[in-house]
Amino acid sequence: MTKRERIGAAAAAVGIVSLALSLAYLVLRRAEVDRGVDLELAQTVSADFGARVEELLKPYLEGHPGVRVRVTYRPRASEGPAGAGGAHLVLRSFEPAEADKVAPLFAADYAVLAYDRSRVAEPPASFPDLMAQALSMKAKGEVAYGLALPEEAYHLLPFFSDVFWSEAPPQEAKAIAQDAFALLGDLRFTRGLAPHACASDCAARLLVERQAPFAILGEWRIPELRRALGEHLGVAPLPSLARGGPPLRGMRRTYGVERAPALKDREASAADGVIAYLRGEGQKRVFAVLGKLPLSEPPGAQGGVAEAPAPEQAEQERALGAPAVSVDRASVRAAETALAPVWIDFADGRIGAEGAASALVDNAVAIRTVE
Repeated sequence: MTKRERIGAAAAAVGIVSLALSLAYLVLRRAEVDRGVDLELAQTVSADFGARVEELLKPYLEGHPGVRVRVTYRPRASEGPAGAGGAHLVLRSFEPAEADKVAPLFAADYAVLAYDRSRVAEPPASFPDLMAQALSMKAKGEVAYGLALPEEAYHLLPFFSDVFWSEAPPQEAKAIAQDAFALLGDLRFTRGLAPHACASDCAARLLVERQAPFAILGEWRIPELRRALGEHLGVAPLPSLARGGPPLRGMRRTYGVERAPALKDREASAADGVIAYLRGEGQKRVFAVLGKLPLSEPPGAQGGVAEAPAPEQAEQERALGAPAVSVDRASVRAAETALAPVWIDFADGRIGAEGAASALVDNAVAIRTVE
């Protein structure tokens, strides 16, 4: 073989190798594309909430078969991606200062007055009005109780939100607390309208079984109540302590989706696509699928006319529109810890409304001092 022939053969061999490498690269790239992208979305709401999130994402994933999302429950992700165990996306509550890095999704964790429409034509605006209606029904033997009131500290906090989360001086806070304890004592002891030692499961059951016309419950129970009561379920803001007074201020939290910062290009692109869907078309399905109130306006219908919300959503929006406080989890936990022992002493009859108010204000002042 001449020198020229050897050079030609070597060049041909190099060309064949280059072609083979190019084909191998294309095959691998195609395999990577066909394999798609697997994402994990860690949600912090509850262990049984993941199925609802998966249903919310279903239309998007059907339109993007190369993207797969596995929804997990990771409570520690409440602090962000750092606590999410490597998840690509996190659904968690967030504070206003974090709004630049979290895509808002829904409002949650607030209390409402749930009522039985078959017995209540219009929800009461005040507790005196509520008691008047409840006493009438109880006197006729229609119900066993007037108000199903959960006695866990979290559900009692709206009665004392101005003690914990306002600038009221101690004497004013004590007067607010005393009025609240007096009302609760009237409901529980004097009038016998509220059951003793009734937790939230008990309160929901009393409403569903038509043993009470009213119940104070967290919004997260509304989907199960609606399944049980159907059109007979009514939802309203918490009443005021006195006629003409301001409504009770409950707590609320806002939830959104955050993307982990350090993702590979394809993962980042897929995660951004999921967030874009949740910000846009997904907002139309938030209430129907999650039972939560969306935080963003969904895209309007053709012609720029926005779709009217369902009556149930509009009713729940009115309940959410009542005055509320937005506080972090640590502050709520501290308030629960301060209230729980005082309520136990009050509910057991060891102290009256005045003594309970003094003890609660002392605990609240102690919390502020520590903070």
